[in-house]
Amino acid sequence: MLKNLVWIGALVLLFGSLACGKAPTGPNIVILVQDTVRPDRLSVYGSPNPTSPFLESFAAEGTRFDRAYSSSSWTLPAHASLFTGAGPEVHGATQLLPSVNSALPLLAEQLDDAGYQTAAFSANMWVSELSGLHRGFEHYENLNKGIYPKHILSLASDREGVSRPPETHYVARQVLRWLDEDRDESRPYFLFVNLVDPHLPYLPDWDSARDFLPSRQARFEAIRDYYPAANTMRLLLRHYFRKDPLSPDEWQTLASMYDGTLKLTDAITNAIVSAVDEQSDPDNTLVFILSDHGENLGDHGHVGHFFNLYDSNLRIPLLARGPGFSPGSVEKTLVQIGDIYTTALGAAGITPSEHASGVDLRQPLPEHRVLEASLAYPKISLDVFERIRSSKQLDRYEVALKAAVGPRYKLIQSTTSEGELVREEIFDILNDPDEQQPLAVDAVDPSVLATLRAVVAKRSGVRQEHANTLDEIDPESREALGALGYLSVDDPPEWED
Repeated sequence: MLKNLVWIGALVLLFGSLACGKAPTGPNIVILVQDTVRPDRLSVYGSPNPTSPFLESFAAEGTRFDRAYSSSSWTLPAHASLFTGAGPEVHGATQLLPSVNSALPLLAEQLDDAGYQTAAFSANMWVSELSGLHRGFEHYENLNKGIYPKHILSLASDREGVSRPPETHYVARQVLRWLDEDRDESRPYFLFVNLVDPHLPYLPDWDSARDFLPSRQARFEAIRDYYPAANTMRLLLRHYFRKDPLSPDEWQTLASMYDGTLKLTDAITNAIVSAVDEQSDPDNTLVFILSDHGENLGDHGHVGHFFNLYDSNLRIPLLARGPGFSPGSVEKTLVQIGDIYTTALGAAGITPSEHASGVDLRQPLPEHRVLEASLAYPKISLDVFERIRSSKQLDRYEVALKAAVGPRYKLIQSTTSEGELVREEIFDILNDPDEQQPLAVDAVDPSVLATLRAVVAKRSGVRQEHANTLDEIDPESREALGALGYLSVDDPPEWED
């Protein structure tokens, strides 16, 4: 009898171990997105304003990528590329179909299947169950829905701009709690964090803004003038209606408010990364800090990140630290947001999806790479400005955009919904980084131009299995998107009267 029990116990242990599989041995993986950050406003990328002191110290411990690009100019397609390694033509998350192709495996799903503990904390509604980007996270917190609108309203109502410890920030607090209480130390983890503080409306506290603004009163006056009660529609409609353009001083104040949010986000990032370092071995933890897209501050006639694929919108900061990245190194080769997917899976010993186009950032990078980016017909953005559509000021933006970025030249094409070419722009982005001087076609080597055009002309045959529409979302989600400026809200500015 005893002998039989021993055999039964052995079989239980054997089949239990087979069912569980081999425990993963890869590094911890942390991806922290500072939403809506353009690198040229960061001190770590050379800005004279002290906007990112923590990122400067972080870069000294890892690699700074100086020519990193997003796959699009707004949150959803950019994060979908981050999580799939594919461009919008493949992952399908666009303003026409705002959810990721359910046929594609996501980074969190693949790491979860391999035995990683997966957790996500998102302050942006687009990175949520609304778009399908929550898939694969065993612990997921939507910190936008029902939270973000109240948070920014409180900030916009605070005349003094009272500063609070960064570890008490509504996102940082939840991340730190998870690291302290819910971490399973028996397996590696994948932690994703999205911080949306640099997104319009720019609402820095006074300690974060004091290096860029003359007084507390100037901070509050900017909030009152640009986005009272945290409603961005006054600023957006004023700008795109073209009736009362911002003066140079107003643009400077708006940029200073933006810089303040960068300084605030830097402090929050410091709190989160410091907690990661306390809970994990830094030598066995990959940490990526990046943005999903940039931001326009009057560049090319735009504010926010609407209607364009210029570098002010497409260039992103990207820093990486951990095994495979040399301390204090600077990489000037072209890289893209989808490369993080390939790199993270490579570090975990997992084969990327066949649909991924990224490269492993820990390996030697291709020198003659051409990146692609796109913005499908901007239905959501145009709907935000529905009340001024009759002015015809937005007619020029009723196009789809595609871009091809090579080591020196960049091509942007605008097409109608039927695919008819409306406009083509070519820039020498090495000698004209602000894209102010479009080149004539005959000024570019024909073979180079042909390569760029071929990239822009590519189409994907991947079928979108399912997509949500904004007509189907609940009122609380609609409120959250409205707070981010993705849906119009009923508060017409005074100049419309």
